[in-house]
Amino acid sequence: MWEQPTTVSRLTVDLNRDGLHSIATPSSFETPGPFEIRLRNHGEAVHAHLNLDDALSAVARLTANNHYVETESSRLVQIETRSIQSPVTGRLKIVTGYGAEVAYMTVTVTPPGEKRSRVQVDETLSVPKPREPEEPSLVDRLSEIELTAPGGVSIALLAFGVLAVGLSVMIALSLESPIVLFGSLLVVVGVIAALAITKPA
Repeated sequence: MWEQPTTVSRLTVDLNRDGLHSIATPSSFETPGPFEIRLRNHGEAVHAHLNLDDALSAVARLTANNHYVETESSRLVQIETRSIQSPVTGRLKIVTGYGAEVAYMTVTVTPPGEKRSRVQVDETLSVPKPREPEEPSLVDRLSEIELTAPGGVSIALLAFGVLAVGLSVMIALSLESPIVLFGSLLVVVGVIAALAITKPA
């Protein structure tokens, strides 16, 4: 049984808008059952021929194929459909000027009340992921290493002491001065005292 439009679903086709016999229409159209095609003429009077392909003709039919649209006017074309259980997609062909211009568009007829499919989005996708701990740099790793010599004495302090003693002895021997030698001995005593102080009990 063919159903006629009750709740109007309308497809608008613009004719002569971009020049004589031009056709402007959406690339696709979806309707829950019967619908109307509005032929809107923006210029001189024109003849429009409408045709449904085999897939669309199985569930929809035109009241008439050829339509004359007067200058600067509109004309409504009723499209009846059958009761269906699942969506059906086909193509609508529109011809003007006895074949001068041809346009095609995809039409999908869905069962009444059927909701359009939506992409399900996982709610967890909207929650930002926790940041992963960054790998410690080489400097950070070295700073975490406790540089100590046996006995708990700092390696840096021990190296400084050895360097100071070595320089003092070399200067004293090269100058052969009692005063410098005495100063060197004071440096050695100071280094030994410092190492003794820093050594844990």
